[in-house]
Amino acid sequence: LDLKTQSKSGFAVRAVEDGSIVRVRATPFAYGRAIYLLGASGRTYVYAHLSRFNDPIRTRVRAAQTKNGVYRTRLQFAPGRMTVKRGDVLGLTGESGTGGPHLHFEVRDAGNGPVNPLAMGFAVPDTFASVIHAVRAVPADSRSRLDGGPAARVLKSAVGLSGTQPPLQIAGPVAFAAKIIDASDVRAHKLEPWLIEVKLDGELVYSCRNDRYDFSENSLQRLEWLEVPGIRDRWLHRRSGNSLTGRQGKGWYLGARGEGLPPGAHQLEISASDFAGNVTSVLIPLLVADLDDPQPPSDGAWLEDPVSVVIDSLSGSHLQPLVEVNPEGLIVRRLEVGMGDPVLAPTTLAIVAVELGEDQRERARTQGLQLVGPAARYLAADWPIDAAVAVELTGPVTAVCDTLPPEKDPSVGVYRWSKGKWKPGGQVLEAKKHGSFPRFPLSTPGLYAVFRDGAAPLVFPADTVIAVASDPRGQSHGVTLPRWEIFPVDLLDLGSGIAPESIIATLDGQPIIVEPDLPRDRVLVELPDDLVTGRHILHLKALDEAENEAETEVVIDCQE
Repeated sequence: LDLKTQSKSGFAVRAVEDGSIVRVRATPFAYGRAIYLLGASGRTYVYAHLSRFNDPIRTRVRAAQTKNGVYRTRLQFAPGRMTVKRGDVLGLTGESGTGGPHLHFEVRDAGNGPVNPLAMGFAVPDTFASVIHAVRAVPADSRSRLDGGPAARVLKSAVGLSGTQPPLQIAGPVAFAAKIIDASDVRAHKLEPWLIEVKLDGELVYSCRNDRYDFSENSLQRLEWLEVPGIRDRWLHRRSGNSLTGRQGKGWYLGARGEGLPPGAHQLEISASDFAGNVTSVLIPLLVADLDDPQPPSDGAWLEDPVSVVIDSLSGSHLQPLVEVNPEGLIVRRLEVGMGDPVLAPTTLAIVAVELGEDQRERARTQGLQLVGPAARYLAADWPIDAAVAVELTGPVTAVCDTLPPEKDPSVGVYRWSKGKWKPGGQVLEAKKHGSFPRFPLSTPGLYAVFRDGAAPLVFPADTVIAVASDPRGQSHGVTLPRWEIFPVDLLDLGSGIAPESIIATLDGQPIIVEPDLPRDRVLVELPDDLVTGRHILHLKALDEAENEAETEVVIDCQE
């Protein structure tokens, strides 16, 4: 559960049952400050994104940080060493490691697998049913027809679909996907339904129940989604290789012999339920024809929806999920997923060399990036891959082989174009064999280019005085607050990103641990409680992932 905290930090976090603190983490990203409580029931409770630990935990964390000289800390404690009682304050809520104040709360079973907190005594009031915004029908064979044509079809509504819908005429195997969004209050934060069920002619053919989660199954989640530009819908069948807990059924849309549902009239029922018992259902009549029989024209209720990725708009070349496409004159590769990823389904990848547009070049310049290699689009209509796959850089041979450094250079990396800027996409890897192209770890399709990051991070303010006041509050819910107010120093890198472990700070020449708050491009400085009033010098140094260095000195004026 993500519990809202009114966009504020500092609310008390309490033990939900008697037990022991067995694990504590402080990291720049992910869970930020986190506490793992092993309860007497055998369950583990996780509290994340805290702004402050209680005094006993904080003392141990600060000692470990001082000893190791870095902020990132992971501590383990034997059960019974740090006992707590139900209601004891463990810390204060915050936003460490994340984008905004809230409390991330988990319940895990004896095997450390997360289970649905709503079923463990932490249910919240919920009168909002899931909303089925769209249902898509996607051809799964080159011969399949939907309302007489080869394109995918969609039925959608901004307010949601419910009840009986217009019929859909199909022939051949046709897969279905849906855009289903659940919410629990008027703020409408997007949630996943607790249960999705699909019935064909009254018989359950697929179900997706979200009761528990196994970390080892993380990559399998990619098999659950239809993802192409502008669309992210949940498949309404269980794909091959999907062994996620709580899933039942198979590729029911293929029929008994892989040629689709038997001819005739059928009824497809899709329902979504939340844990509070709110249910939404839609009924879709299916009129299935034989592939050899002509279909009558559509009445227009189901709109044509070309679910595909365009490779070349002039030739009309495209990739679409489920159907193999091999456009002529383009590099199209069949990737066999490996590298430890349990998803075994191969996928088709189109690689198209491109020239960057002026906006993309200008954005690179503002980010301190110099183009030193090729740019290419790596396109796929289906990407059920969680682990990165090593693929070759594509472009003119001179661009690839003559401009890239012969030895590994940390300043050179592959970047992905995303939402109007370049984001780090991985290091350049060695070629598989002499004379072939270098490679890089492709984690998701998109536009990639090779850049050198030669710009140092920006650290500010510099050449200024920061006034720091003492904090009169003393304690909050029994948690000792710092004597001096915590203040930020902005630390920004527009290229390869800050290397968190490289951040080094001294106060009046003595080492001090600062908190990397990188989601907000800054570090947070908590001064020692015994620091005397007056002026002090904070020296801060950091590297980016390309090993460019930046440093600054800041004058701090501490006043009671």
